[in-house]
Amino acid sequence: MKAVFLTLLLGGLTHAGLAQSDVLRLKGGAAGEKSIPFAERYRYDQFRDGKILYQNGASANARFNYNIVLGEMQFIDQRGDTLAVASEPVVRMVGVGSEVFWFDRSLGFLELIGEETPVKLAVKHGLKTVKSERKGGYGQSSGTSAITNYQFYSSGNTSVRALDIKGDVLVSKDKSFFLIDQNGRAWPANRASVLKVFSKQRDTLKTYLDRESIDFKQQDDMKKLLKYCSNLL
Repeated sequence: MKAVFLTLLLGGLTHAGLAQSDVLRLKGGAAGEKSIPFAERYRYDQFRDGKILYQNGASANARFNYNIVLGEMQFIDQRGDTLAVASEPVVRMVGVGSEVFWFDRSLGFLELIGEETPVKLAVKHGLKTVKSERKGGYGQSSGTSAITNYQFYSSGNTSVRALDIKGDVLVSKDKSFFLIDQNGRAWPANRASVLKVFSKQRDTLKTYLDRESIDFKQQDDMKKLLKYCSNLL
C-alpha cells in the first residue's frame, strides 16, 4: 500500500516529529482561531510544496498546510489567498513536503506515519479542550467561573467557526491514532480494531496482546504492534 502512495505522490514518506505544545487560549468570537499563533495553529510552521491527488487520478500542485484548529487542509492559491481544500469527497490524499495525508470521509485528513506495513498507522491532529471560561462583567472572561471538560474541538470536518463560544477556551494539541487497512478503510486504534483488521491472525494476536502491554495511545507501541502484525501476514 505504501508503495502506491510513494509512486503516486512524492517518492518518499517520512515522519516529522509531532510538535509538543503548552496550553493555548482560543478567544471567543468569529475570529477566535486567529488568536492562536500561526505556528501552533498549523501542522507546519509554513505552507509547504505538495500535491493533491483525486479519486479519478487527477492531481494538482500547490503549497499546503493542515490547520489543526479548523480541521482543514488548506492551500495558497495563485493570488496568494489561503483557501480550504474543497470537494473533499473526491480527494484521495494530499502530500505535504515528505508527509502524506490520507482523506477519510468521516474523519477528515489523517497523517500517515510509521514504517512500511500492509496496514498503515495514521494520526489525527486536533485540539483537546482543557478549560472553558464563562463571560464575566463587561464581556470579559472570568477565570474564577471556569468549566472543565474534555472533548475535541476539531474532529473530522468540524470547524470551530461553527461553535458558539461565549468565552475563552483553553486548549492543547492532541492526537488520536487510526489504522488504515489494505482497502483504504480507517479504524480507531484499539484492541477490537486490530483483531478485526487482522482477523485471520486473531488467535495469535489475542495471545500477543494478552502478553504485551500495548498502549493504543502511544505511537511507539502502535508501531511495534503493527510490525508484529505484518510479520504474521
